[in-house]
Amino acid sequence: MRRTKIVVTVGPASWNPTTLERMLREGADAFRINFSHANASVWKRIVEAIREADKDCSCPIIGDLQGPVVRLGKLRDLKVSKGDRVILKLAGQGDASKFEVPLPEPLAFENLRTSDVVLIESGRVALRVEEVGAEHAICTALIDGVIRGGKTFAIKGRDLPLPSLVGRDIEAVKFAVNEGLDYIALSFVRGGRDVEKLRQLLRDLGASDIRIIAKIETRSSVENLEEILEVADAVLVARGDLAIYFDLEEVPLVQRRIVRMARERGRPAIVATQLLDSMVNNPLPTRSEVVDVYTAVKDGADALMLTNETAIGKYPVESVMWLSRIITRAEMEAGYELDIKPRTLYEAVAKAAVMMSDLLSAKIIAYSERGSTARRIAVYRPRQEVHVFTSNPRARRQMNLFWGVKSHLCSFSKRDPRLFESLITAAKERGLVSYGDIVVLTAGAREGATDIVRVERVAD
Repeated sequence: MRRTKIVVTVGPASWNPTTLERMLREGADAFRINFSHANASVWKRIVEAIREADKDCSCPIIGDLQGPVVRLGKLRDLKVSKGDRVILKLAGQGDASKFEVPLPEPLAFENLRTSDVVLIESGRVALRVEEVGAEHAICTALIDGVIRGGKTFAIKGRDLPLPSLVGRDIEAVKFAVNEGLDYIALSFVRGGRDVEKLRQLLRDLGASDIRIIAKIETRSSVENLEEILEVADAVLVARGDLAIYFDLEEVPLVQRRIVRMARERGRPAIVATQLLDSMVNNPLPTRSEVVDVYTAVKDGADALMLTNETAIGKYPVESVMWLSRIITRAEMEAGYELDIKPRTLYEAVAKAAVMMSDLLSAKIIAYSERGSTARRIAVYRPRQEVHVFTSNPRARRQMNLFWGVKSHLCSFSKRDPRLFESLITAAKERGLVSYGDIVVLTAGAREGATDIVRVERVAD
């Protein structure tokens, strides 16, 4: 059984129920909607298609906010060569014939400095700033490329002081709440305060049970990672944007650090961006992409995310198939040697349950009302199967993003006086265990707790 989860971005290449069903069969565990594109009516059709394809409603849906990103204005494709003179102008529309590129954000010009390197579309085009004015900047192209309207603008190595939640994001959050999405990914997080602002908005909207994924994609977010991990429910390693703030050769080390710190603090970590990028146009991954996936699995990522491969690529189903295949092989060698020290009593109990499971070669059968017990168990990477029951449909979906966890919906709750007997009965009915099997049972007596462990042999 594959343990590392697969998150699939849904876009024009995959938003029909037939393709979604095929991706589910190949191993998709969660779906992502990128709120940077399209509008609420399109997002709603995507949600409906996902729910039509996901017959047992087990897959979480992640809404990914655009965040405070700066984009170019309207521009006909402009091909530039190294050494070309390019003018950035404070305008909504540019003139490609004059090499004038529109940048409708005054704050960008306020923060530009001579010798800064400007990255367009995450570095597909790089410009060096030669001269800066209040409403223009004269630049020199550092590489050959094509500048396209609407693409992202960034200053290498530096954050722009933009608000963490912009108007479009707030509307997207309201959409996510109304449509019952399970996670919201917050873009360009700089510190714990950004996460808390989104958390408060969710509370105000009566949706505090929607979980927050903090996207680690700026220098500030890496520097403030510890405080972010204290308030976020999960983190996402956004490698494309990290390359704006760190040299390319540093990105693998940053990825490893983020994943390690997330595991140490009991937070799931998702690795994203260009995992199988060649499969946007080709039916097979490259050898280097296979190695990249191996590395992410060995680093201990809880989930890997496909982006363009499944959103706009020619081979969305094949991309899921290959990612699942590579992960499965990589997990045979992974080891997960990181020794995580429990920080609380509940984490210690979860680790003890995993250790007993490994020692006895026993499956773990747990009950988790909101997912805390499942999350704690996943941190310690049990070798045996983990089946977690809950009466909470949203928590059931959210738990399916956790490493190695298979979640199940049940009719009983933790207040059942015969909880463990009910767990064994439910597991037997689903064919998860059979007569004579040894199982490790665990749950929490109080909300958010993991404080009961029992070992039993399944009776007839």
